[in-house]
Amino acid sequence: MLYGRTMLFLCVSLVAALPVGAATQSDILYDKVERLEKDVMTIQRKIYRGEVGSSTGSSATVTGSAGSLDDLYAQIDEQKNVIQTLTAKVDTLEYNQKQLEERLNKMNADIDVRFNMAAKNMSSNTSSTASKTATSSNASKLSAKEAYDKAYKIMEKGDYQTAEKEFTAFMRDYPKSDLVGNANYWLGETYYARKLYEQAAGIFADGFTKYKNNTKAPDNLLKLGLTMNNLGKKQDACTAFKSLPIEFPKASQTLKNRAKAEAKKLNCK
Repeated sequence: MLYGRTMLFLCVSLVAALPVGAATQSDILYDKVERLEKDVMTIQRKIYRGEVGSSTGSSATVTGSAGSLDDLYAQIDEQKNVIQTLTAKVDTLEYNQKQLEERLNKMNADIDVRFNMAAKNMSSNTSSTASKTATSSNASKLSAKEAYDKAYKIMEKGDYQTAEKEFTAFMRDYPKSDLVGNANYWLGETYYARKLYEQAAGIFADGFTKYKNNTKAPDNLLKLGLTMNNLGKKQDACTAFKSLPIEFPKASQTLKNRAKAEAKKLNCK
């Protein structure tokens, strides 16, 4: 099966930085609220213990740092207002985080459905054309390099449908070849060139996750971003483009620049 669960979605994705940021902000606000509540309790204890005087001049002892009773009550009210404001911000952050998590879950479910449909279609196509392709019969006659070169030359000629069959057969007949990762990428290109974006997305996602150490892995991530954009999934595309230099810091500068340019084109945040 050439389709699998994506890491990104990604993994991406390319997809977890926002919840972490929201959680961090929530923790900071919680800490502020907790400290303010402790301050209020300290002031209240001073009042209950009679450690402060009233503004009218009671006989209770007035500490050097406490101030009048009215001042302390004013401080309590002020602290409570701040606590209410911070609590509201925490609630807003948690709500936004929940909405984001729900969106990501829905997105992942949608991608899984599309990939499964594409996998079934591809499996059906492979079965119906298995008798028509000569790759399997030539497997014992051709080396892995020869079979790969044959498929690649067909790809170069623009015969994407035949190239699809050849690369599919190559990956089946030579699963341990070092060229399998490359073949997977070019298989994705045969779909992308024909604007079969759902199938292409599954192949490029596979190439990014299953063949991450392959030289074509960063190309898979770039093409995954382009494919998701063509599917109308701008946020997923942005995740892929912005993740490329992070996931593949040693990728060519040309590839990094392309990802940066595509992200800028989509106004990715």
